[in-house]
Amino acid sequence: MLLLKIYMKKVPEQLYKQIAKLSSEVKTEFRKKGIVLPVKNVDGSITLGRYRVTKHHNSFYAIENKYGEVVVDRINLPQTAAILANSLELGRLIDVQLLQKDRTYGYALFEETLYKRYAEKNMKKDEDRAQVMLSNSLINRNKKEVCKRDILRSFEKLRKFV
Repeated sequence: MLLLKIYMKKVPEQLYKQIAKLSSEVKTEFRKKGIVLPVKNVDGSITLGRYRVTKHHNSFYAIENKYGEVVVDRINLPQTAAILANSLELGRLIDVQLLQKDRTYGYALFEETLYKRYAEKNMKKDEDRAQVMLSNSLINRNKKEVCKRDILRSFEKLRKFV
């Protein structure tokens, strides 16, 4: 019976070491392919290596380094934040074009909402002005969708490796 207890204690320790080694190898292989595996934290944030993506109360996302310093702030889409954090962890520079598309998305979203509100407000007073505002809202919706589609396309490239 004593021999069985000793054997039972050794198996989990050996198994744990094998799992840890396998986990390390998998992470290394993904990193070679350009992907840092994300880890979801208890507070809802996502950690990618030394960087953490958090959502602030104002609905924007931020990327923080391991010291809690904000590296990139006011990101509109979580996919943009994930792509940028992945790139930073791999030692790459911030993709300025991707960040600009995210900013354009945010501006277009704001303007779409604003023009839609103006259109609703002016519908009874001045129908012509309301139609112009509605057209502007639709233009911004299309601009927003184009930017979002481009960002999601980049995110899907990253996801396909996984």
